[in-house]
Amino acid sequence: MSATAGVFLEAGDFALGRCPECRREVLTYPDDDSDFPAVRRCLHCDEPLAGELRWVDVDDLEQLGYVVDSGEGAGAGCASCAAGCAVRPGGSKASR
Repeated sequence: MSATAGVFLEAGDFALGRCPECRREVLTYPDDDSDFPAVRRCLHCDEPLAGELRWVDVDDLEQLGYVVDSGEGAGAGCASCAAGCAVRPGGSKASR
């Protein structure tokens, strides 16, 4: 876990649930587009989850196989891609 990860994650806990598709305990996210309140989905496959959730602190995520990183110091580009989708000087080819 990054030393600065706690700065932006200190305010909340994370919900884990059993995903029938992934066949393991996974991080979940709330499905805000659902007609039903409190629907949570698997972070990996988007499967809706049923059953009890287990809430954990950010410090527990690494033990579960997740890596928490603030994204700072990763270089140029967006924080959602680790494969080099960097913003390049001069814009895109279409704008040249």
